[in-house]
Amino acid sequence: MRLRIVTAVALLCFPLTSLFSNQISYAADIEPVTDPVKPWTITFSKEVSDQTANLELITIQTQNNNLSLSLSADFDKVIVKPKNPYLFGERYTLTIPASFKAASGKTLNKPVTKEFEMTGTYISDVSATMNPLATSVSVKVKPEVAAVSYSINNGNSIKLLRDGADSFSKGQIGLEKGNLLTITVLNEANRMMETQYYEVK
Repeated sequence: MRLRIVTAVALLCFPLTSLFSNQISYAADIEPVTDPVKPWTITFSKEVSDQTANLELITIQTQNNNLSLSLSADFDKVIVKPKNPYLFGERYTLTIPASFKAASGKTLNKPVTKEFEMTGTYISDVSATMNPLATSVSVKVKPEVAAVSYSINNGNSIKLLRDGADSFSKGQIGLEKGNLLTITVLNEANRMMETQYYEVK
């Protein structure tokens, strides 16, 4: 009997503990994730308890914060979705604790964890270096990218200027720690290629 965490469309390549046996193994590597609102589907070997208190035992967290999650159960599956986007460059840990219950009342023998990191398909790096006068917002991209823009806390779109073969930047007055940058990259046909989210540190 096994427990699996899968994406919306495919099984991730790591084995997990059985829900009702002593067999256990863990992920060897951190999974790169490019979808900022990626759902995780956790498949158990038997029906799980769909009680809210049980589902809410499942967490996704960074080093400093627990994410707000949308959790739903359907027989032997639990779907975990973030209520807010994952942040570019952040590392996350999905945890199913040992106290998580099946419908029968049985629990996991040991906790199960999965680490993943938010990366980009066309965005390779983002930085926002704080400065009292103007914060420099810099985005490094793949060669296919023709334009980059960002918004602050879901405000108006601001275009970055190309300052290298694969990099764009702009000085921004008034940025504060914790501001959310929504970064969008476009191709030469002005079509959106990717959107990522970055928190000013």
